[in-house]
Amino acid sequence: MSEDLSAALLRIEADQQTGVLNVGASEVWIEAGRLALITSPNGADPASVLFAGGEGSLDEIASLLSTSSNVAGTLAGRNPEAGTVIGRLLHEHNLNALFELLVPSDAQPSFVEGSQHAVGGHFSEPIGQLLDQAKRRLGIWGEIASRIPSTSATFKLATELPDGAEERAITADEWRYLSLLDGRRTVADVITVTQDSAFRVCSSLYRMLLEGIIEEDA
Repeated sequence: MSEDLSAALLRIEADQQTGVLNVGASEVWIEAGRLALITSPNGADPASVLFAGGEGSLDEIASLLSTSSNVAGTLAGRNPEAGTVIGRLLHEHNLNALFELLVPSDAQPSFVEGSQHAVGGHFSEPIGQLLDQAKRRLGIWGEIASRIPSTSATFKLATELPDGAEERAITADEWRYLSLLDGRRTVADVITVTQDSAFRVCSSLYRMLLEGIIEEDA
């Protein structure tokens, strides 16, 4: 599946086509050979992704998506700072969704030329570039699974810093995750509470496991 999907996407990029590539229940929206948006039943809806940029209410954005085009560009035009955030959010959303689509399945891609999503192509990105990033994540995911084989696993803070260290800087993401690790909450619970992607949560937990900051709860 992943090879077929990659080949289909790269062909569309080379031909600079506009349309939607249907992959099972997911949709990959493409404008002029660049990836604009991926929608899937398990992913965040476009209105929620744009709303997180902090420009406009959720109701307003939902209304714009039902009545307008190039909504992301419109919101970015109002406030350049919000536009920067929206671009980052759409990139992470699409990268997470593409990563999940590369996991082998029986779904076959089918392209419908000419269709456009209301989000628009203001923040569209090169398909090949996103594919390379998603494939790197897929490789990392195999390493993560060796230590976190299931999202039902539970972890807790280690009683001591590793290797006799006296201090260790904690990132904002790590702090959020550590605050939830009490030996009872599962990895799935952390994903649900933070609403971060499984890759983001598990990759952070994996790093902390390797460093000995957290340990599996027996």
